[in-house]
Amino acid sequence: MNYFPEEVLEHIFNFLGSDQDRNNVSTVCQAWYRIERYSRKRVFIGNCYAVRPEQVAARFPRLMSLKVKGKHHFADFNLVPPGWGGYAHLWIKTAALQCPCLEEIHLKRMVITDDSLELLAHSLPNLKSLVLISCEGFSTDGLAAIATHCRVLRELDLLENEVEDQRFSVA
Repeated sequence: MNYFPEEVLEHIFNFLGSDQDRNNVSTVCQAWYRIERYSRKRVFIGNCYAVRPEQVAARFPRLMSLKVKGKHHFADFNLVPPGWGGYAHLWIKTAALQCPCLEEIHLKRMVITDDSLELLAHSLPNLKSLVLISCEGFSTDGLAAIATHCRVLRELDLLENEVEDQRFSVA
């Protein structure tokens, strides 16, 4: 039984900063689960294979910020075999189709294609922040699509990425 209206509980839940605290609150009862579900704006996925992107989008329909890590940090030292995984396309496709309020996407150690960046650029008009850390598989063409179509983009952070320059390629 709730002693407070849902609006009051939602306001209280917004003061919970850590993901662990929010996860714990959501296990108290079904009403708190539902309130936490609709009030959560930010989600961090530490392993892109731990949960399906469709589940995240269905669980948090008002998602505004998504952070996803792909390959293990051993990939930074070339200890992960080439082609191992960490593909971002399914995450980006799901975000484009099911998360229209998304404003921030942070991807770390993932494989991102130019097609994925173009889909992102055309599907998320409110995208304000795109952070790519130690990502690979995209070129300046994908970045050009982001720069062209994301009119409200305020932050494009590229750290330690392998970006191919397509402007000078000979066909």
